[in-house]
Amino acid sequence: MALNLTIPQLDEKSTTKDYIISILGYDWPLSIKKIYNLIKKRYGHNVTYQAVYKTVNELQNKGVLEKKGSGYQINLKWLKNLHSYTEVIETNYYTKNRLRLIEGIKDARKEGNINVLTFETFFDVEKYLYYLQKQYILSSKSKETICVHHNHEWRPLFYLRAEYNWIKKIRELGHKTFILCAGNTIIDNWCANFYKSIGCNIRLNVNCASTCEIIVFGDVVIQVYLPSGIKKSVKEQFYKIKELRSINQKLLIEDIFEKKTDIKVIINKDAELAEQIKKETINYF
Repeated sequence: MALNLTIPQLDEKSTTKDYIISILGYDWPLSIKKIYNLIKKRYGHNVTYQAVYKTVNELQNKGVLEKKGSGYQINLKWLKNLHSYTEVIETNYYTKNRLRLIEGIKDARKEGNINVLTFETFFDVEKYLYYLQKQYILSSKSKETICVHHNHEWRPLFYLRAEYNWIKKIRELGHKTFILCAGNTIIDNWCANFYKSIGCNIRLNVNCASTCEIIVFGDVVIQVYLPSGIKKSVKEQFYKIKELRSINQKLLIEDIFEKKTDIKVIINKDAELAEQIKKETINYF
């Protein structure tokens, strides 16, 4: 992993390793002679054949490259590990003490192990929690149990491919998700079927989230306190809808999810409390 790569922008500071990986990113498998010729012809990089030979073998020994017939190509396992690593770094820059980068945050304070954040829209809360979960779970070396208590389920209505792939990845990595939802509307049921189809456990019509919505993973307990006006609007809109085709997403966005307000989010690191909530949640299944 420690390759001192300067890719993707190749310049005068790029190393022979950079040029080799860049070339094999577009064409493979290639012999050492072919790689050498392309480095000279395509980039005009001043390097000897012996240096290319030595570097290719070094990259192969480190698992970056693999032999394929008479040529070499990038090891996909190394590439996948590199992707996971960069994804963690990207997520950290969205979450760890970078509050000025978080869209919609109005206030933040820390009291011991507790962080209290104030957001101005429901969407801003969800965006932050999405990145926070990714940061924690991608860096976790153990299989996590993720427990969620919601008033209503609506998130899959607005999922982009990234969010969909993230939910699938959680399952593929061996993590388990348990969702309790107080609602039992058409939308709640549609979302529940979606979650079940990708391996999540969910129960509707459960007496939960009356005071706050909860997300638990690892030793982290997150409580989201929705204003009474937002909770009332969600309930009114959701129980009006009798079939999916009558959903007015524009109305939901404007009246609920992007409505300016104050939403308190409390993030608490408490292993004992987290374990208790997990046990109580799993007992429903």
